[in-house]
Amino acid sequence: MAPYYLNSWYCAGWSKDLMDKPSGITICGKTLAIYRDPAGSVVALDGRCPHRFAPLAKGVVVGDRLQCPYHGLLFDRTGACVHNPHGDGMIPPNARVESYPVQERAGALWVWPGDPEKADVDLLPSTDWLVSDAYATATGYLLVNADYQLVTDNLLDLTHAPYLHPGTVGGRPEDSIGQVMEHSFETTDGNVIHSNYRVRNMPRPTPQLLPLWGERPGDFYAEMRWQPASSMELDIFMTEPGEDKKAGVHVPTLHYLTPTGDGATHYFFAIGRNVMIDDDEQTRLMAHFARIAFEEEDEPMIRACQDLMGTSDLMSLRPAILRTDVAGVQARRVLGKLMKAETAVA
Repeated sequence: MAPYYLNSWYCAGWSKDLMDKPSGITICGKTLAIYRDPAGSVVALDGRCPHRFAPLAKGVVVGDRLQCPYHGLLFDRTGACVHNPHGDGMIPPNARVESYPVQERAGALWVWPGDPEKADVDLLPSTDWLVSDAYATATGYLLVNADYQLVTDNLLDLTHAPYLHPGTVGGRPEDSIGQVMEHSFETTDGNVIHSNYRVRNMPRPTPQLLPLWGERPGDFYAEMRWQPASSMELDIFMTEPGEDKKAGVHVPTLHYLTPTGDGATHYFFAIGRNVMIDDDEQTRLMAHFARIAFEEEDEPMIRACQDLMGTSDLMSLRPAILRTDVAGVQARRVLGKLMKAETAVA
């Protein structure tokens, strides 16, 4: 079975970060160069020049083409070399690179590393709060030195938050763990997994929500949605006890995981809020909480787990399974079936 599911959209960055210079990223072992043409369209090409295999991401955009930084060959959006500035200008027949389907949707860039004929835009995440005026937002990026499925496990089981993140996004264990936490799980549309948590009348909000909600009780909701291969959306709500969850504070987050191909994971994250949206200090604080939680708490723990495992194949070690692991286990099953079917077709 292939190590990655290729017929899927993977996040390659945030739209706002791709301007006049190309960007380089490795997705599922494929090195890519991504650039924006003068019309604003995004192009994704194999990142290695076929001449001397120089990194095209270090080149420059010339019109709607990408120029190699080593010898100046020009490549169009289809990956064909269209100009050789040397000698008689002859272009060798193998002077071309692969072009990948790429989409820009709701503030994010997406690349399809698999069969171009199967690239389905309907499979793209459709959440648009990141580009909505109704929310204050912040984005970030982190390279996690561990397998992407271990990061997925971490995000689909939020019961770790009060223990690993007590001072940021988790709060006190006694406020949300055990019998006071209600957990529901379901699979929709065949492959989309929902893992939802609710704590009624939680005594106080998490440190992340404290500036937005205040020092008072409320109903707390954390609702995670996963879709293959590794895109997750988490909606956090805090509302008056007994009221509709949408009537209170809403803190949505995005967690887009992209495997590099060498055991690490590109982690693109975003966070928003629907209150105090003009408060720049709160936006800075919001981004700070997120970065501390992901970079200084989650990443070192996930990396340490993989180091002690001695493998990225969690299930091969026959781990103890808790009831709250159901979403992560099901995600692994779904992804495993998809990868197996993809390999069988290939």
